[in-house]
Amino acid sequence: MSEVDLTKLRQYVAAVANPYKVVRRDAIEYVGRLQDGSEITAPYEGYGKNVYRVEGSELLVNDTVSRQLDKIIGLTTKHTKIVKNASGEDGVRDLRNYFAIAGSMSSPVSVALIANPKSRTVSGLVPIEEEPISAEVFFDFLEMFLDKNQLYPVRYETAYDIVAGLTIFLDSAQPEVRQIAPGEDFLVNSYYLKWHLGQIELGRYYERLICSNGQTVTIKNREARATSVREDRIGGFLDIPRNMGLLNDDFDRFTGKALEAMEVRASIAELKWVSDKLEKCLVDSQAAMAIAPFADEHKKYMDAGFRPEQLSTLKASMSVWELYNGMTDYASNNTTWERRDNRRGILQAEAIKFLMRERDIRNYSDIFA
Repeated sequence: MSEVDLTKLRQYVAAVANPYKVVRRDAIEYVGRLQDGSEITAPYEGYGKNVYRVEGSELLVNDTVSRQLDKIIGLTTKHTKIVKNASGEDGVRDLRNYFAIAGSMSSPVSVALIANPKSRTVSGLVPIEEEPISAEVFFDFLEMFLDKNQLYPVRYETAYDIVAGLTIFLDSAQPEVRQIAPGEDFLVNSYYLKWHLGQIELGRYYERLICSNGQTVTIKNREARATSVREDRIGGFLDIPRNMGLLNDDFDRFTGKALEAMEVRASIAELKWVSDKLEKCLVDSQAAMAIAPFADEHKKYMDAGFRPEQLSTLKASMSVWELYNGMTDYASNNTTWERRDNRRGILQAEAIKFLMRERDIRNYSDIFA
């Protein structure tokens, strides 16, 4: 039975969504940075000290959006540091605006700038490849998708701003459970739809039944992402959940990597990879250390005389599977984050990336050992 009332969710999104404006990247001119002596940087609350001019109006933009704007035009922190040292803030301003104009001449890019009315700043940015997909259009598409594939919504997660990220998890009216090893049973035919103003993405959601934690898996199919909901663009998208061949191929790949992970110890380099992802998701340091004790195990190897460049050949204390499940269990079951915090889905996706990587260390059978 559905745990999400789509009518109420649609009304909620309409009520809380912040206003946005779609403009070309070369219409966003960098003016400078406020120098008020404070160190405020709070992207989720919308504070900004970067000044941009958009269609004649000057706007305050937070640091996160400013970095996204630079990334679109290929401007790196290294570039800005070099120019700032040589030419000061005026040089940085001129370089930023030159990159924006030059890049747009060869490859025009549009973005949706999301405003935070409370702080009167631009607090979010979404690239737009074709046309903005409004919340109203997305919910109309969602209802059609659910009807066609006998799916129903069970929960949702949101980003810092709902028009910058809304993920809805969908269960099947005909659930299918598969086992990859004793005690490792997964519900395999659940899905998620991830929407923001620029696109809709379809992915698969495997739920590990024994401890109720889930893993989001990107579907490797060119039709699993839509930047427009025009009828001629979404036919294949709508049919993916009924494609059993694609489901079987995806789960076979997952099963193979899972079985390998159960047999293989993680390397210290892999332990660091997971530790870094946990830190990026702002996981509590004590919880992160329990999942991936990189600092402790790295120190033991260094104290024993090993070198930092050897990390990918040094075995950690746990298997890849234990490390992977620590990530997914925290993402699904921790009580620190709100249930709708989209960091849960982000961490689940990072866990799958980790699982599907080529392993640093493999276990081999060796009759000569």
